[in-house]
Amino acid sequence: MTAQPDRRLRQAIQSVGGQPKLRTLVESFYKLRRELPPLFERHWREIALDQEQVPLAPDWDRYLAYTATKVLHVTTARAPSGALVGYIFNLVGPHLHYVDTKHAEIEMFWLAPEYRGGWFPIRWMRKNEKYLKSLGVKRVLVSVKIHFKDARVGKLFERLGYKPAEIVYGKVL
Repeated sequence: MTAQPDRRLRQAIQSVGGQPKLRTLVESFYKLRRELPPLFERHWREIALDQEQVPLAPDWDRYLAYTATKVLHVTTARAPSGALVGYIFNLVGPHLHYVDTKHAEIEMFWLAPEYRGGWFPIRWMRKNEKYLKSLGVKRVLVSVKIHFKDARVGKLFERLGYKPAEIVYGKVL
């Protein structure tokens, strides 16, 4: 008969570097739709520009349509409790300029700040890339908010082999 590990040992097994061990999953938007609103709100409050002029109002119907047509693919991060703590929304299909090459645009990504330490974000993005590759994607495009923490997240993508490709300008009318 073996002894059950004590609580501290179980916590040590489930965490790395003080961070809870997160699970990475590919999940349907349809399955996630009820969990997303509070995370979308946190994401928007943290990084969106022009919040007074451009309020958060997700187009849930379009997300559902993109799910139905297999354009939207979501890679998630879940805490040990099962709580959703992050998402990567990928729009997958042919590019308007390169119809023979399947592209993915990382439409948005977010991980709750309390889970951003350690190597998880790199592993998570790599798993997302592996999933996209399994779908036949040849090129991935992602936009980075340059106003948020001096575009620090760009360093994550550079570490993964991404290179700056375009600059996007915006203006509120």
